[in-house]
Amino acid sequence: MKLNMREIGLAWITAIVVVLAGTYWFAQPKAQEWKDIEKALQNLEWKKKEAQHLLAGRDEVNQQLEQIRGKLPAHAAGKDVTAELLRMLERTAQQHGLVLLRREAERERSAGDIYEVSINCNWEGELEAIVHFLYALQTQGAILDVRQLTMSPIPGGKVRLKGNCTVDFAYTRPAAGVDSIKTTPAPGG
Repeated sequence: MKLNMREIGLAWITAIVVVLAGTYWFAQPKAQEWKDIEKALQNLEWKKKEAQHLLAGRDEVNQQLEQIRGKLPAHAAGKDVTAELLRMLERTAQQHGLVLLRREAERERSAGDIYEVSINCNWEGELEAIVHFLYALQTQGAILDVRQLTMSPIPGGKVRLKGNCTVDFAYTRPAAGVDSIKTTPAPGG
């Protein structure tokens, strides 16, 4: 059997198509893997740049943190400050005409040498009273933070509001073995 030029050409073209199809079939999953690897490398490069940026600013952030820590009041180790914080909150509310119906303190939490107590309050008052109360809390700086605030009008025609809020108090305690305690007067009094 003798093949003419046309049949030899078709055989070569068929062989090339089969080889290309086989290559595509076997290489397609690898090509997707390569794309995924390239995407992962780009993501890692972006994370590396972000980490380098954060490391470059670490000294400045630490300096700001130390300034804020210096402004926080210090309380003796083991001293329960919840009652003092409740009185301060009540005093601030009374100064601005806000009625605190209920105050409930949560347990003290610590993050290293910084401690925090949250107090959940139900309140009632006029809009002006709550605005002045919130402003007074905000001017305390790093000591106080209102994390949650809800309010709604009281039915009955008067322009009074009711609601609840969560106030977080931050303070420090001296490390074990420290004799002197830095005392900072309580905010609002």
